[in-house]
Amino acid sequence: MDNSQMRYEALHPLVEEILGKLSEKIGVNTLFFALNDLNSNFVVKAINHDKELIEEGTTHVFQHVLCKLVIDETDGKIQINDLLANPQTVNHPVTQNLGTGSFLGVAIKNADNEKIGTLCAFDDRPYEFDSADLKLIESYADIISKSISVETYVIKDALTDVYNERYMNRLISSVTNHPAFLMVLNLDNFHAINATYGYRVGNRVLQEIASRLKHVPIPEHVVGRMDGNEFIILAPLEQMAFADQGKKFAQSIIESIERPIVHLADEPIHLTASSGVSLLTGDHMNRQTQVYAAEALMQQVKLDGKAGILFVDQQRDLEQHPFNHVLEQELSHALERGQFELYYQRILNAKLGQTVAAEALLRWNHPILGFVSPTDFIPIAERMGKFGQIGRFTVCQAISDSLRLETELGRPVMISVNLSASQFQSDSMIAELLQFAGQDTFKRDRIVLEIREEVLQTGKRTAIERLESLRQAGYRLSVDHFGSHYASLNSLLRLPVQSVKLDPIFTRRLAQNQLEQSMLQSVYALTQALEIALVIQEVETVSQFRQIVALGERLYVQGHYLHHPQPISNLIADFSKVIHTSDV
Repeated sequence: MDNSQMRYEALHPLVEEILGKLSEKIGVNTLFFALNDLNSNFVVKAINHDKELIEEGTTHVFQHVLCKLVIDETDGKIQINDLLANPQTVNHPVTQNLGTGSFLGVAIKNADNEKIGTLCAFDDRPYEFDSADLKLIESYADIISKSISVETYVIKDALTDVYNERYMNRLISSVTNHPAFLMVLNLDNFHAINATYGYRVGNRVLQEIASRLKHVPIPEHVVGRMDGNEFIILAPLEQMAFADQGKKFAQSIIESIERPIVHLADEPIHLTASSGVSLLTGDHMNRQTQVYAAEALMQQVKLDGKAGILFVDQQRDLEQHPFNHVLEQELSHALERGQFELYYQRILNAKLGQTVAAEALLRWNHPILGFVSPTDFIPIAERMGKFGQIGRFTVCQAISDSLRLETELGRPVMISVNLSASQFQSDSMIAELLQFAGQDTFKRDRIVLEIREEVLQTGKRTAIERLESLRQAGYRLSVDHFGSHYASLNSLLRLPVQSVKLDPIFTRRLAQNQLEQSMLQSVYALTQALEIALVIQEVETVSQFRQIVALGERLYVQGHYLHHPQPISNLIADFSKVIHTSDV
C-alpha cells in the first residue's frame, strides 16, 4: 500500500522501449535515462552493448557526471563527438577516467518545465553524432517529458500533494486479497474559513490538514483528496481487527484534524470533521457498495450535527435493490424478444465539426419498464452469465449497421463498440470476434473496439497478444478512460492502438481548473508524438468545447451537448450536419 516510490516506476517500461528503439538507430555503446535532484544523478534505465559503461540503478554525484552539462545548457541539450577534443570536457572526471569518448544528451522536463533528468547516448570512443541523431533523441526525450507531466497530474492533487481522486479510485480498485480500512471524511463548516480568512488561508488550511493526515501513525496508509474539503484514507487492516484497530485508526485521524492550526491567522483555527468508515474487501461485486457505505455514513454524520464518526455495521447483510429480482426475470428473455437495440453517439473532429465515427451504446427498451439503464442491467447480466450473448449481439449489430451506414451515406463510417473486462478476457469472445472478422460482411477498419484502461493493466503480455490478434484481423483499437489508471503511460508505445479516449473527469473540470487544462495539453502532446488520435469524451459545455478546439488539429470530441445518442435511422438523417461551437 506504500506508494511513495511509485512516481517514476511506471516510466521504466516506457523508457526501456525508447532506449531499445534508439539502440536500433544510433550505434553508440550505451544509451541511458537518468533523473537528478542537482545533488545526485540516478540511472533509471541503461542499455549497454559491448561493455558496461553505465550501470543501471546506480547513483552518482551530480557535479561529476556529464548529465550536469545538459542541465546547465539553456536549451537543455549538448552534443560532444570527442570528449578529449572539447574544452568543456577535456578535463572532466569522465574523460580522465576513459581517456576519450563521446556524449549526446537532451534534458527531460517535468510538468513545471523544470529539467529533472536526461536521455543520453554515450561511448568510450569518439562518435560522429549527426543532426538526425540529435533530432531522434530530442523527439524521444519529449515523449518521456510529456509522460512525466501526464503522470504527475494523473496521481497527485496539485494543491495538497496527496493522491487525487483518480489515483485513489485506482488504489481502491486494486484491493484484492487483503482487506483495507477505508475512511471518508469531510471538514465541517469549511466554507466559514474561506469566508472569514479568504481562499488563500483556506488553501493553506487544506495543505496543513493533508500534511497531518500523511503523518498519522497508521502503518502503510495512503491519503487522497477527493474534492474540495473531502479526504479519503486507505490502510491495510485484517477483518478481525476492524472493530478495535479500525476505531483506533479513526480516532488518531480525527485527533490530528482537531489540533488547533496556528500561524495562519491572528488566532488559532479550529476544525472538526464528519466521517464514515468501512472495511474494503477483495469482493469485487460489493466493493463499490463498501465505498458508498463510507460516503453515506459520512453524510449521515453531517445530517446528525457533524463532528463524529460512524462505522459500517458488518453484521447487517447488504441490502439488495428490490428491483433487481424483476430485472433478473425480464433479462432472461430480453434478447430473444428483441428488446435490445443500439443507439449511436457521434464522434466529431473538434476543429471541423465533421462526424468521423459513432459509438454504439446498448439500450434495453422494455415494453413496460421502458428504457432500463445499462448501469442497472449490465451487472445483473454479468452475474447471470448473459452478458456474453448480449456482447455478441452488440458486435454483430454494429457490423451490420456499419454496412447500412456505408450503403446509405455513400462512404465508410467507423463504429466503436465497448468491450467489457469479462469480454476482453474471454477466450471464446476473442475467438468469436476473429470469426466475425472473417465474414464477407466485415470490412477492415470499420469497427473500433474500446477497452478500458484498467483492463489492459492486468496480464499485460496476454492483453497485448489479444490486441495484436484483433488488430491483424482488421479491428481498430482504442484505450477507453485513459488517465484513470496510473500504469497506462507505460504501455502506449507497446499497445497496438490507434486512439485513446481521455477519462471524463478531466473534461468535467476543464473550464474552471488550470491544472486540467495543462493535463489535457500534456496528453495531447504525448498522443501527437506517438501518432495516436485523442478523443475527449463527455464534452458538455460551450466552454469545454472551445478550450478543446483551441488545442490543436487532430482532436476529436464526443458528448451529449454535441450530439445525443439516437437510433441509427435518426443518425443517418442528420449524419452530414456539421457541429459548430455556436451551435452547442
